[in-house]
Amino acid sequence: MAVITTFWFSRKAGAVVLGILAAIYVGLFFTAERGDHQVQSNRPVSIVAGPDPQLCPDPSTPVAVTFTNNTDRALQEISFSLIARQSGHSSTIYRAYHRSDKIVAPGESFSTCYGLNPLSFSNRTIQYNARELDWFAEISLTRFVSQ
Repeated sequence: MAVITTFWFSRKAGAVVLGILAAIYVGLFFTAERGDHQVQSNRPVSIVAGPDPQLCPDPSTPVAVTFTNNTDRALQEISFSLIARQSGHSSTIYRAYHRSDKIVAPGESFSTCYGLNPLSFSNRTIQYNARELDWFAEISLTRFVSQ
C-alpha cells in the first residue's frame, strides 16, 4: 500500500521505494538460514554435501557429495552448486558450480569428492579449513536417460 501511495505522489520516489523493497527481499532470500543441509529424500534426486575424511582423505578434494536417485529412471546428468557457510553464520562464503555425468541407476546413490576453487570464496584473503565449514548443495538441473 505504501508503494502505491508513494507512486501516486512521485514516480521517482515510488521507484526508489520499490527498489529498496526488492533489495531487502533478495537479501533476505539469500541470507535466510537453511534448516537442514540435506535435501529431503522425497525429491526425485537428493544431494548431500559435507566434509568426510573417510570417504575423501585427500586434502585437495575434501568435500564429499552424494547423489541419490529416487526415481524409476537412470540419472544421466546433474548440475549443482556446492555452497559453504561458517558454522553459526548465515552468509555464504563459498559457491562453486559443478556438473556430473555419472549415470546413477534408479534407487542408487553415488558419492564423489570435490576440490575447492580458491576463486569461489567470497573473501579470498582468508584461508578456510574446508572440514570446519557447513556444506550443502543445491541442484540446478537434472537430466534422466530416455526410456
